[in-house]
Amino acid sequence: MFWRKSLPPGFDPAIYLELNEDVRLAGVDPSKHYLNFGRKEGRRYWHENESDESGFWDKARLCGLLSVKFNLKRYLEITTTTTGAKYPETAKLGFKNRKRVVYRLNTKMADGLPVDYSTDGDDTSQCLIDIRRDGHSFDLIFVDPHHTYECSYRDISEAFDLLEPGGSMVVHDCRPPSEETATPEFKPGSWCGVTYKAFVDFVLANPRLDYFTFNVDFGCGVILKPKTILQKAKCRAQAKTDLALRRKWDTDSRDPEKVFRTFKANEVALLRLVDFAGLREKVNS
Repeated sequence: MFWRKSLPPGFDPAIYLELNEDVRLAGVDPSKHYLNFGRKEGRRYWHENESDESGFWDKARLCGLLSVKFNLKRYLEITTTTTGAKYPETAKLGFKNRKRVVYRLNTKMADGLPVDYSTDGDDTSQCLIDIRRDGHSFDLIFVDPHHTYECSYRDISEAFDLLEPGGSMVVHDCRPPSEETATPEFKPGSWCGVTYKAFVDFVLANPRLDYFTFNVDFGCGVILKPKTILQKAKCRAQAKTDLALRRKWDTDSRDPEKVFRTFKANEVALLRLVDFAGLREKVNS
């Protein structure tokens, strides 16, 4: 996401518009409005009934929670120079192995930390070959892709293949706040692209996984790779329950004029969207 350095962690444009009706009715970009006016006016961007710290939740804190709750120690980050931006924070989580892949790398990383695997274009195939050649394995993978469909689907799919059974993957920007932020092609400003579509396509097509989406920081999709026979059976059973949803999505998502409207109308079910209470249930079950 762009504007990330200026927006507070956990800023959710959808919630900001929900809580500030005048901004919604004006039809302005919620991120720009907060930066230009909302911060000085003390406007809220999280619900009062959530934890006092809810406004500070973001993708990095979610990765930290998963690492602690599920004892995940080997971390991989797949990003570009304009996405991610949370790698330094993983240093505080005690990972035994911490690597990152950066593509579209045409300048130095702002954090000044090493990049283990990189390419200046979109093709990450050599990076993946090198990771496998070096024998690395990972139980927590954070994916914040270039938000085209091709890059997003590839990064999610490859990350899942690299993920160890029992591991977790976090995918950023799975819940774009508006159609303007969800264009297939890059546009300056707050751009989530179509990572949401790649995420939904991938999880609905794979009965071998469990997933949910935490409703903060533009939507953080969490994919869980089952380890036990019982976990795998539960995933297959849930996939059968979702069959009608998958068929509807497969049909409607082919139409570029309808896909985002279909997504917004069914996002709770498609994303298995959870709030803070739902997150607590997921990580404590």
